[in-house]
Amino acid sequence: MATLAALAGCASPPPARVTAEATGNELRILVFRGGTAARLGHNHVLRTGDLRVDWPAAGPMLSFRLDALEIDPQALRERLGPAFASTVDNEARAGTRANLLKALDAAAHPEVVVRTLQLLGEGGQRVVEAEITLHGATRRQWFVVEIAAKRARGEVVIRQSDFGIQPFTVLGGLLAVQDALVVQFELVEP
Repeated sequence: MATLAALAGCASPPPARVTAEATGNELRILVFRGGTAARLGHNHVLRTGDLRVDWPAAGPMLSFRLDALEIDPQALRERLGPAFASTVDNEARAGTRANLLKALDAAAHPEVVVRTLQLLGEGGQRVVEAEITLHGATRRQWFVVEIAAKRARGEVVIRQSDFGIQPFTVLGGLLAVQDALVVQFELVEP
C-alpha cells in the first residue's frame, strides 16, 4: 500500500514464508501512472509475497513486508485488463522495486499492518473500519467488504500523502505516480 510502486533502496531477500496463494489470501495494490507524460509510463500492480493473516475476535489483522512485494507479475497484469496489459521487463521491475523501497523508507519501516477495528452490518455486505500502519504512520480507513461463507473480499482507496509519502515523480513531474492507490484483497478464514 503506498507509493508502493515506483520508489527505492536495496534490501536482502525476505525470509521464506507461506505465500498468499498457498493460503487463499491475497492482497494487491494498483498504482496508476500520472504526470504530463503519463502515456509514456505504465501502471503497476504489486502483490504481497508474504501476506500473514491472523483472526482475532475483532476481525482479521493483516501484515506483510515491503521487501517481499511482487512487482508487476505478468500473469496478474494480463488478468487486470488493458490498463495493465503492457509487458514490464525485469530491468523495469528492479527499478520500480528500488524506487519503492527507497520512497517508503523500507529499511526503517519494513512492514505494513492492517488491523480491523470495527465490523458493522450483517449479511453479505459489511462496513469495516481498519487501522493501517505504513511508513511509520497509522491512519483509520473505512471500506465495504463482501462476505460469503468464510471469504471476505473488498477494496479500498488510500492516498500515499495521508501516510507522509511523497508520490514518486521524475523529470519535474513529467512522469509520476498518482497519490491515490487501490488496494484489493481476498481473505479466507481458516
